[in-house]
This record gives sequence, C-alpha cells and structure tokens, in this order.
Amino acid sequence: MDERTLRRVVMNTPFSYPLVEGNVLNTRVTDPRLKTKCCYLTVVTLSEDCAKEIYIKPDASFIVTQAKYQYETFDLNVAREIEGDSVDYKDLEKYVGKEHMDLIDHRLYYYLHKSLTKF
Repeated sequence: MDERTLRRVVMNTPFSYPLVEGNVLNTRVTDPRLKTKCCYLTVVTLSEDCAKEIYIKPDASFIVTQAKYQYETFDLNVAREIEGDSVDYKDLEKYVGKEHMDLIDHRLYYYLHKSLTKF
C-alpha cells in the first residue's frame, strides 16, 4: 500500500488513546493510556493469553504492541508493551509476519472504503 492511500485511510479513522494496562471491560479515565493517539486495527494471536496488536496513527505510521491478557471470572485485564512505534507499512511485515498482513490490509481497506463512501 502506498503512502497516498494510507493518508486517505486515516482521513476518517476514529483515533483515541488506548489503555496501556488495566481492566478492559470497566475502563476508567484514570487508567494508564498510550501516550500517542491511534486507532486499533487488528490483533495477531500468538498464544491463548498473548497477542500482537496493530494500531494506526494519524501520520499513517503504525504502532505494534505485545499484549498479555489475564482472564478472570468477571474481568479481562490487559498489559501492553510497545514493540514498535512509528513503523512504516513496508516494515510492518517484520513484526507480524507475511501471513498476517492480510488482516491489516482488510482493515485498512475497510477505512478506505468508509472514507470514499462518505462523500
């Protein structure tokens, strides 16, 4: 995907500050957040309680985090650690593998379609 297409994708993408760690089901304003504005794209499952999460930033670069999930009776807690910040699209394959790039592409095309049909 080229830079121009990625810029078009982020035009209508909803951005926020995701949790760094905390209770995913009962988020609070005081829960620690990532220090950068981004939008969740997809997750690549590594094991039952560990995954890589991919986020896109408003400047069309990506954040890759390693997330560890702790499932309890009524809670789902997560702890995220940033593996890559400001990762280019062409370098994203090093973090998630070639076999998982389709997950990212499908999500990007969803936001591209959404931006094109808005007008």
